[in-house]
Amino acid sequence: MFLDGLRLGLLLQLAVGPVCLMVFNTAGTLGFARGALAAFAVTLVDGLYILLAGAGVSAFLRNERVQRNIKVFGALVLFAFGLDILSGAFGAPLLPQIRLFKGAEPGGVFLKALVLTASNPLTIVFWGGIFSTAVASKNMNRGQLALFGLGCAAATFAFLNGVALCGSAAGTFLPDALLTLLNALVGVVIVAFGVRMLVKK
Repeated sequence: MFLDGLRLGLLLQLAVGPVCLMVFNTAGTLGFARGALAAFAVTLVDGLYILLAGAGVSAFLRNERVQRNIKVFGALVLFAFGLDILSGAFGAPLLPQIRLFKGAEPGGVFLKALVLTASNPLTIVFWGGIFSTAVASKNMNRGQLALFGLGCAAATFAFLNGVALCGSAAGTFLPDALLTLLNALVGVVIVAFGVRMLVKK
């Protein structure tokens, strides 16, 4: 069951989203260690969401009004982080002015990754659907479901560490001008994810 979860989790990771781009950008700008720390923070939140999905919390989040409020909140968080990366590429970051996120300190990187990942609790609904399908198709018991969820979380950690490694390599070999352009592009794409979250039905 763990391997089944790992395989599915790695497959799902191929749908690159704002969190993946943030880890890449962090590693490219601040080095692999900071990128790996961001990946660890993302895995913690994903693990919590997987646990809540398994516990049935996803049913509460299916409420239309709750989903609408969550989408607005998540979009605002993506806007903030996207604009921060975009402005930071040109030497004027926004979020480091907030004391909790100050500079390139490990605590700031960890908290940024936590907040960005937690900005979309509707992920619980997604995992709830995955688990329902898995239970129905494989007739899993609770122990097997736990191993399956652990495999999914491990996939997040493994994939994002690979992304951090790629980001770190890019930061080492690419010229500064190209890195600035790449960081700006990442910021624009994350803002676009925020717009998409708001308008998507």
